[in-house]
Amino acid sequence: MQDLLYQSALIALGAGEIALRYYGGGEYTLKEDSSPLTQADLESNAYILEHLALIAPYKVCSEEAVLEYEERKDLEYYWLIDPLDGTKDFLAQNGGWTINIALIHKHRPILGVVYAPCFSELYIALKGLGAFSFESALIKQNPTAQDLKEQKQKLNGERKIKESQLVACDSIFHSTKETLEFFKKYHLKPYKCGSSLKVCTLAKGEADIYPRFNGTSEWDMAACDIVLEESGGVMLDKQTKQPLEYNKPNIKNNHFIAFAKSQIGKEIYRDFLR
Repeated sequence: MQDLLYQSALIALGAGEIALRYYGGGEYTLKEDSSPLTQADLESNAYILEHLALIAPYKVCSEEAVLEYEERKDLEYYWLIDPLDGTKDFLAQNGGWTINIALIHKHRPILGVVYAPCFSELYIALKGLGAFSFESALIKQNPTAQDLKEQKQKLNGERKIKESQLVACDSIFHSTKETLEFFKKYHLKPYKCGSSLKVCTLAKGEADIYPRFNGTSEWDMAACDIVLEESGGVMLDKQTKQPLEYNKPNIKNNHFIAFAKSQIGKEIYRDFLR
């Protein structure tokens, strides 16, 4: 599985290079749900599908090539990808978009890769191994153990600088009135950023909490979910109070709150579980 994680990371880097060719172009069409679709989405998707097929025999469910429930419901493993998470951020040219690759085992992700090409930030996680970030995405072919040690930082979800006010991530384009009321109730300091980088920010310990009170899909959250989990944090379904479940008949997620490791057992966490 460690080799599969490394190969998945290389595929994310390749997809990021393809997407960057279209960055700044501004051309897009609208999908049936009125969300934007760019050529970068499509070509990143094609690249990832082609290369995942070379490293493992698992089927792929992608935002741009959905694997229907009847085809995936009995699969023990399958890939779940978002070839360009944060297309609105991509079009706004704020850098806050990512390439997301996850491997699902039954109903939970066990491997995750999140790559932010504009920031040269790569996040990887494997169940039981931990979560790591790379300050630059310059992963060489066949790196030595020393190469990886120098490039990576283990994520533990602990705040580097303690502040009296908790920092909460919020979406640039998808915030809600309920979210703002939640911020006000707990006196949270907003931090706006795009795509799955919000959850990775919790895993790094640069923010404390991420309430998401509007729609997401499974491919939006799977890769960053395992990154957060392996850093010691958790993403809890607002209805079930349990970690998000994947490979559902409906690919949409319930609303949720993601907690950094530092917030587990604290006031908001306890209130949420009541």
